[in-house]
Amino acid sequence: MTLPVLQNERYDLLDLLGSGGMATVYRARDRHTDRTVAVKILDERFSHRSEVLKRFELEAAAMEKLHHPNIVPLHDVQFDSDERFIVMDFIDGESLLDRLERTPVAALEAIDLLVPVLSALELAHSNGIIHRDIKPHNILISKANQVFVSDFGIARVIDETDMSLTRTGVVMGTWAFMAPEQRADSKGVNESADIYSVGATLFAAVTGQTPKDLFAAELDPTIYRGVPRALEGVIRRACAYWTADRYGSAAAMRSDLMRVRAKLAAEGTTAEPRRVDFQTEPAEGPQMGRRTTVVTAPPLPPAGRALTSEPIRRPAATDDAGRPPDRSDESGNSVVLAAAAIVFAVVVGMVGVTMVQTLNTVDQTPEAPLGPEGPALPVDDGVGETQPVIEPEVPTLIHEPVEAVGTRETLAIIAEVTGSSAYDQVQAWYRPVGESVWSRAGMRRVGSEYRGTIDVTPLFADGLEYWIEAKPYHEGVPKLFHGSARRPVRVTVRR
Repeated sequence: MTLPVLQNERYDLLDLLGSGGMATVYRARDRHTDRTVAVKILDERFSHRSEVLKRFELEAAAMEKLHHPNIVPLHDVQFDSDERFIVMDFIDGESLLDRLERTPVAALEAIDLLVPVLSALELAHSNGIIHRDIKPHNILISKANQVFVSDFGIARVIDETDMSLTRTGVVMGTWAFMAPEQRADSKGVNESADIYSVGATLFAAVTGQTPKDLFAAELDPTIYRGVPRALEGVIRRACAYWTADRYGSAAAMRSDLMRVRAKLAAEGTTAEPRRVDFQTEPAEGPQMGRRTTVVTAPPLPPAGRALTSEPIRRPAATDDAGRPPDRSDESGNSVVLAAAAIVFAVVVGMVGVTMVQTLNTVDQTPEAPLGPEGPALPVDDGVGETQPVIEPEVPTLIHEPVEAVGTRETLAIIAEVTGSSAYDQVQAWYRPVGESVWSRAGMRRVGSEYRGTIDVTPLFADGLEYWIEAKPYHEGVPKLFHGSARRPVRVTVRR
């Protein structure tokens, strides 16, 4: 490969380190200091685009402003000639993406890699700088295992319609690491977008999987299989859909990660990573080849509830004296397994009978209302005791209709969605009575409610009609309505 020659005679380009949508990075030698550096050169295709040049300059300004042991140091910039480039430290090592392409990392190692990233973001955020592109290939790890955050500023102007911004591998593309609000508007994000990206990167590190829509994890409880429970809580909070539900700062997330690290270390677990294929991995169940005294069937979940991914907890194997059993008796092992199989079959049979009885009870009483407001149906748990069925909460759009409003007043519309956090677009449609065209009133989330207003002008002298809809952020979840275009809420307008 023929390397370009810089007009600036200070730097000799040695070899290619990597390239992105707008710039190429080379390892180079600084003739003045005889030091190895990294030179990021803006692609000449963008050298005359003012917006791109501005972002490139902003990256240099951000790096120059941020002096931190976990941010790649800046040495030189050039914007005056046709060659526009940034000179920074050469990190002799690999990116987190390189490491993950070989294997996921253990939970403790993942925490040790992401804590410095959060520390760097603390400084950046305190200076009003949002990275906007935290992901595995922007996290560099030196041979001494020191962590550096790279690519401040310029990532924002990469063409986000190209979903293949990184190399192919176990972790792919910028999109998967973006917060939902950043996917909608990359310019209007704040520090919480970086916190989401750190959570998504942490997930990728311990699972080796692409973090697809972690903000919608409640719709797929299998997403976090393979993630230690304590670490799952941190990722869930960092990747919450609503920014108000995430960590309030990088410092808060870093503190929580350190607490989890201490907990995992105290438990003496290495939390070894494993690749998870959700399509082929068998469900957790009794493991053959292990001696056990009892196999306990999991309790039947409440009606309407989905099974969780929590594994069955089994009692430790001991003999009558409390000692571990003698594993040399292989015939005894066969007898115990046979007995366990019988117990398991009996329990499953009892559960099956119970389910049939329950279904028959429902069929015989069709007039009994179902759902949260209906009566609880008794379920025999197989031990002679009756327990009520806990019905799942159904997503509901709650709104108290407005009956009347005065001319030149402001009509306040307040709604709330209960039973699910999967709805992010709530809006009202309104029109004067007798008109055919609907206008939209955007509704803003305030706490647990959505609020919008309609200015009532003399155009509404004959009355006002409106209806409300709530749209989910995930496919497969139904829309919610209060009223409709055919049956709107009608409001009397007082003069």
